[in-house]
Amino acid sequence: MNRICLKCNVISQDFNLWCQEKHCPAENATEIFNNGEWFGIFEIVQPLVILRSAIVYQARRENEVVFLKIANTGCEDKLRQEAIAFYQLAKAGQHPLLPVLLPAHPQSTIAQHPYGWTVIQGKVKYYAVFQFFEGEVLRNYLFKNPQPWFQHVGWIGISISDVIIYLHRAGKIHLCLNPDIVFLRFDKQGIPRPLLLDLGVGDLTNNIPQIWNDQYNLPAYTAPEILSPSGNVAHSADVYGIGLLLYEMLTGRPAYEYHLKKDETVFRSIKSGAFKPSGRIDLKEIPVIVEKAISVNPQTRFPDVVTLVNALKPYFPPIPAEKISRGVNWRMLFIVLAALLAVSLILMFAVSLLPEG
Repeated sequence: MNRICLKCNVISQDFNLWCQEKHCPAENATEIFNNGEWFGIFEIVQPLVILRSAIVYQARRENEVVFLKIANTGCEDKLRQEAIAFYQLAKAGQHPLLPVLLPAHPQSTIAQHPYGWTVIQGKVKYYAVFQFFEGEVLRNYLFKNPQPWFQHVGWIGISISDVIIYLHRAGKIHLCLNPDIVFLRFDKQGIPRPLLLDLGVGDLTNNIPQIWNDQYNLPAYTAPEILSPSGNVAHSADVYGIGLLLYEMLTGRPAYEYHLKKDETVFRSIKSGAFKPSGRIDLKEIPVIVEKAISVNPQTRFPDVVTLVNALKPYFPPIPAEKISRGVNWRMLFIVLAALLAVSLILMFAVSLLPEG
């Protein structure tokens, strides 16, 4: 088990961590589990993504491969509330682009244990478990392909928007959208199928600027109104988050550079709203829509995600339905083969009884 700084991503193997962040001495850094290590009954296969609020692993519980999400210090409440929200949303109807929550304890139910907790080296660790989903984190995909085909960009953005609309209708808000929480796979037709690994902050009835924690999201993806104590946070803040994802995929760069920059410097850039134009003159009105979505002034954005999607849809064909490959029903196949064998044996026996000549 190593330690990692969630702001600089510096990893120490001996806990002697030097970090440029003055409030991140080694003893306060976050533990990260390595391949083959154990977290309770979970064997870690690999870390998939390191968020400020949690680390998501591919892990194995008994014979089942799962997503294991472990809360970072200070974000335990967020994970507990999120696990309960996943359970409540699934009861109302599981959205296909959200992961399926599993019981935190294998011999229990989700209602009894939507999340679990254990003590590792004297520290209480809260975790949630989800069905595994093949793919990779969108951030990693963008490292390899910084500017995906524009049609795929639109389909990814519209798919994520559908999840956010689902959350808004359930009385929730996200506010934490960034490429680290989108898990992406391509089906056999080459169509991108994203999955949202995180539900964000949850309840819109909360006073968001007061409860906001800088561990919830990366500064470069935080809506400017959240940073103001008197900010009026509404659904347009998630329009901003979706717009940032679209902008980054279209241009090959984030709207606000943040690598090796202090949070305060990034926040000043966000409040100024001085992002570079996308330069995608080949895409006609699409960049105009995206740049409107990330306006620093909430009143000049689209008022809600539905309006944003309606503006985007005319420029993209409908997302094709996924073709589900039918697996072989081995039981039925064996029954048919056994029946054919029996018939052939009966025929052979009947032929042997026929008189010769």
